[in-house]
Formats: sequence, structure tokens, C-alpha cells
Amino acid sequence: MRTRWWLTSIWICFLFRGWFYASMFPLWEGYDEFAHFGVVRAIATKGTLLLPRDQPGQRDVEESFKFVPVPWQWRGWDVFRSSLTEEAYWALPPEERRQREGRLRDMPPRWAKEESTGGISAYEAVQPPLYYWLMAPALYALKGCGLLTQVMWLRWIGVAIASLAVPLTFGIAFAVMRHESAALGCSAVVAVMPGFAIDVARISNEPLSILLFTLLIWSGLRILNRAPDIGSSVMLGAVLGLGLLTKAYFLTAVPAVFLLLCYKYRKAWAPALTTCVVTLSAAGWWYVRNVATTGTISAQPESVILRDRGVMALLPAIFHIPWLRAVDVILVSHLYYCGWSALGVRSWMYHVFFAIAMLAAVGLTVQLRRPPVMWLVTVYGFLWLGQVYNVFLQALAKGLAGSMGWYLYAAVACEVVLCTVAFGRWRVFIAAVGTTLFGLLDLYGMHWVAIPYYAGLIGHQANGTLATLHSDAYRTMGFGAVFERLAVNKPAAVSQPVLMVLWTLYLAGTILPMAMMLWVAVRSRKSR
Repeated sequence: MRTRWWLTSIWICFLFRGWFYASMFPLWEGYDEFAHFGVVRAIATKGTLLLPRDQPGQRDVEESFKFVPVPWQWRGWDVFRSSLTEEAYWALPPEERRQREGRLRDMPPRWAKEESTGGISAYEAVQPPLYYWLMAPALYALKGCGLLTQVMWLRWIGVAIASLAVPLTFGIAFAVMRHESAALGCSAVVAVMPGFAIDVARISNEPLSILLFTLLIWSGLRILNRAPDIGSSVMLGAVLGLGLLTKAYFLTAVPAVFLLLCYKYRKAWAPALTTCVVTLSAAGWWYVRNVATTGTISAQPESVILRDRGVMALLPAIFHIPWLRAVDVILVSHLYYCGWSALGVRSWMYHVFFAIAMLAAVGLTVQLRRPPVMWLVTVYGFLWLGQVYNVFLQALAKGLAGSMGWYLYAAVACEVVLCTVAFGRWRVFIAAVGTTLFGLLDLYGMHWVAIPYYAGLIGHQANGTLATLHSDAYRTMGFGAVFERLAVNKPAAVSQPVLMVLWTLYLAGTILPMAMMLWVAVRSRKSR
């Protein structure tokens, strides 16, 4: 009973944290947020289930870029050259900022149904449609509300969906380790990871994808730990099929599931065939459509760009990609990479976590003979292969060296449980250390980086690096004034007092899991 209460407390702590992140973030700060919103809006207003891949955005979204600050990474985009970054926005006179906010709130409701004419695209229409189908009814119910309210509600719903990964992580960890304290620690680590909160506190298909990927991992363990049955096979196929209808990176889970079925069922072909049939029935039509319309399985822009180039012509490029730099980009953008303004923390902080991950990789080698551990390694390994493939595509199609590290949060349960398992009898202690380190990283990132940047206390320098926060910056501006700035361009319900209450809950939601796991670790040590 106590374990259930603690797990519920950890889950609630994540909700507090995620809702503060969602409420604190400026409009369109999340990765690709305006494009995801544009797809949901188009489905909700047009009643069309499948949109063209070049679906334009909406006029109110386009006009909003004239009034609100845009993320730092957008400053080089042609369609945003007339927009202001956070730095330029907070340099404006207060009266001009108030006028901009007033015009944002007074946009005519009809603009929500009019298409953009300035090149703003809902380019995420290339993504599988399940998330957008599920969010469209919610947005339709909010049709009488303004743009700001609609965005905030979709963010809050996304956080609630992703939060279910926290208790699921406990189920996965317990299935692997059969140790409640260590499993609680794994859930606590996920609950306080700043990168995880940043990833799901925006409008995107990531929250649903993370939930389904975590459920897929749990379903695989359920098959490993039970006698063959059709019910488990149907569930695994259904989750995989729904995942493939949510995010293209679920394609990396297909070979992992295939290997699992071969290992578990061998000559019992009926359950394995059931999983395949259910998966194809749910998602097969989407990928057949992709091949028919784009000539590629994923239909992602990079794949479409390169589709006419032969394999032999592409392979030599492998030797010209700066792979170490690309892996570094993945790891950094996975650990802490705050929004599309690309906010980061001190380099040594990343290295502390990298060192722990390397130690865990060494310790994990002695656990690989256990089937549950091997299942997690297989799923996580194929997801990493997908990242490597994306690096290859990004380099050839766009000349970039790297991939989106936040995609790895789909398998956050894998990486946390594997890191914990790797330390053997020290697993409860390492879970407590991990919770503490991630909690401290989050508190630092929030109060020394994110809030100061979004409130205009610090900004990017000429060389692109972020200025250091001075010790007296909060005192000079005033704590209340900081939250007044965070409430700018937010719906009326997210006022300065509400943000301060949410911040208090965020603090509790970050500190309590840390304290809880330290206490559990001490008790576990004494009970030996």
C-alpha cells in the first residue's frame, strides 16, 4: 500500500512540474509547436482526416509571429525575419510591448479559419495522424476560445498523456528487477528529468508517442514473463500499430518486436502471427499510402529529398559525416536542450551524466544474459540505430551534423531501468543519486537559464552563447515582476498569481521525489 501511495505521489509531482513548464513556456517555444498546432487546427476546422503534405498554417498563427517574441533558432528563417527574438522583444519600451499583446488578444476569430498567405506551413502534416485525430475534438470544443487558450489547453493535455509513462516505468522496472524501491527510483528519475518535461510540455505527437512506446516496452516484458497467449499478442500488436500511426520512429521497434516473437514463440506461430496481423491492420494502410504518394516508407522530408539517389551513391557520404560531433549533439539535446531557443547548461554538467552513463554501460555487460534486460537493450539499441540513420539523412539532405536527442525520450523507461540494473546491488542508491542529480539539474536550468531568459534577464550574446545570470538580477527586477513578464502573451487564466502558485507546486514536485528517494535509499541501506 505504501508503494502505491509513493508512486501516486511521484506521478502527481510530475504533473505539477509538467504543467508549470507548459504554462511558463512562451508561445511557440516548443520544437515545431506551431506546425503541430496547425495540423490539429486544420483537422478540427475542416473535418478532414488526412491533410495534404503542404498544408498551409492558419492566419492567426501567422499574425501572432508579428506580436510575440520568437525562439532564437528562428532568427535565420526567411519567414520570420520581421519577427523579434526574446532579446529584441524585451528591449522594446513597455508601452509597445503592451500594444503588441493587445493586438495579439484582439485578433478576429475568423482568422482561425483562414489560411496563411505568408509562407507559414503546417508541415507536420507529413506525420502519422493518430495524435492529431485525438486532439482535434478537444480543439473543436475550444473553438469559442482564443488562440492563447487553445494552445495552453493542448499543452496541458499533452503533459497529462505523457505523465502515464511515470507509473508505467515503475511497472517495467519491477518486471525487470523485482525490487519495489529500485522501481520507485526509476519512476522518480523520469519524473524529475528536465529534458523529459521540456519535450512533453508543448503541442506535439511526442506525449502520445512516449506513452505508447513505454506501453510497448511493458507489453514485451509481459510476453516474456508469461506463457504464450493470444491476448498478450493482440495487445502487443495493437500498441505497435497505434505507435506506427503516431510517430515514424516506431519503425525502429519493428525489428525488436520481431526478435522478441522469434525468441518467445519459436514454433508457436499463432500468437506471433496474431501480433503481425493486428499491427498491419492498424497501421499498414498509412505506410502503403506513404510509398504510393512519396516513394518512401516514412514520408519524412529528408527521405523524400534523397529518394532518387541510389544506395551506392549515398554510402560514401558515411565517411564524411563528423560522427563524434553528431553523437554529441544527440546526447546534449537529449539531456538538456530547452526549447527552440536552444538553451543549455554548463558543459561540465553534461559530462557528469555522460560519465555515469558510461559506467552503467560497462556494468550492464554482466546483465545481458537475462531476457528482460536483453529486451530493453534491443528496443533501445534499435532506437539509437534510428538516430544514426537520421544523422545520415540530415547530413545528406541538409548538411547538418546531428539528430533530435529528445526523440530518445520515447524509450526513457529503457534507459533509466538499464542504468539502474547496471549497478547491481547498488541499484537503489544509484536511483536516489540519479533522482537527486536530475532534480538539481532541473532546478538550475529553470532558475538560472529558462526563467531568466524568458523574462528578459539574460540573452544571447554576439557569439551566440547565453549570457551568465548575475547574482542580483532577480532582486533588481523583483520576483513579482519576473512572473509578470512570464504571464505576458498568455491566456487570462494564466496570470501572474497563477504562475506563482504553479511555480510553488513545481518546486514541491521537484524536491519531494529527491527527498523521498534519499530516504528510501537510507532505509534500504539500514535494512541490509
